[in-house]
Amino acid sequence: MRVESLRYFLEIAQLGSYSRASRKLYVSQQGLGKSVHALERELGVVLFERSGRRVHLTEAGRELAPLARECVEADERLREAMRRFARRDEPVPPVRLLATPFVSTALFTLMKSRLEQWDLRDPLLEEGSFEAVSAFVGTPGEPVLALVTAGSRQREWLAGQPDAAFEPLVESEIGVLGTAELLSPRKRVLARAEAAKLPYAIYGEPFLEEMAAGLFPGGAPEHVMVRTTNLGLIYELVDAGRAVMMWDSLSGFLDEEAGGRMFVPVEGAPSFTVGFLHSRQRGLGDEQRRYAERFARCVAQTCAPYVARHALPAADGADARP
Repeated sequence: MRVESLRYFLEIAQLGSYSRASRKLYVSQQGLGKSVHALERELGVVLFERSGRRVHLTEAGRELAPLARECVEADERLREAMRRFARRDEPVPPVRLLATPFVSTALFTLMKSRLEQWDLRDPLLEEGSFEAVSAFVGTPGEPVLALVTAGSRQREWLAGQPDAAFEPLVESEIGVLGTAELLSPRKRVLARAEAAKLPYAIYGEPFLEEMAAGLFPGGAPEHVMVRTTNLGLIYELVDAGRAVMMWDSLSGFLDEEAGGRMFVPVEGAPSFTVGFLHSRQRGLGDEQRRYAERFARCVAQTCAPYVARHALPAADGADARP
């Protein structure tokens, strides 16, 4: 049995689609189909069944999934351990990762312990706006790997760039973070009018402000107490019950030190996608691809309960099983 076949099986199971798995893995749908059929013949079971445009695991497939994941992760640990021995006399530079501010201020902070467990927290991290990062990805030269946040404007731009390969990881929606002094624990969602009247400590990050502009009349809340990039000061005001801050559902899920803070979504709030961006034409180097794949699996495991409630948008077009 090939470990690669188990890896393909898990990717199709997670995405519910042969075509989406094909694009993410850079393997033809025909190749994926042959691999899964070979696995089914070897095990003597059917692993997938079709429902509309999507494929779903059969009972046998659901039984296989956690066992397959153990095999794939064991294979990765084995290869990583052997790579360290192979590199003792040949230092390997860290993976260079371009990132938008959300990645470094949220993911690389709130997922710190999990990223360390997966040996993912020490890339050569270079932060920039979505425009700066995407422009660098599109310049000639060596392959570039970027991890970006994309709202509706950025997603629309990406859709018109044939060389831009965007691999979504997780979806998040804008809301507010505060304490019981300003937010009711019984409130499951805030109306826009309610959200606009709250006092805010604004984190001055351009992307978050762009998201807020699509939420509030006039592009901003009515009462702004402070606008700063000093998160310590913002948390001080929030924890004292004097202000709320713009936040997002993914960060709300990941924040293990929230204390008395609570995240409340806002009705009709804009959402954004976190994902990897690179050039289709240049592709990625082996180390970059391995890093991106391991990062995606880390996010999938860490955020599994969250992802179950915040599914990524379905891919356009019909998806026929090979």
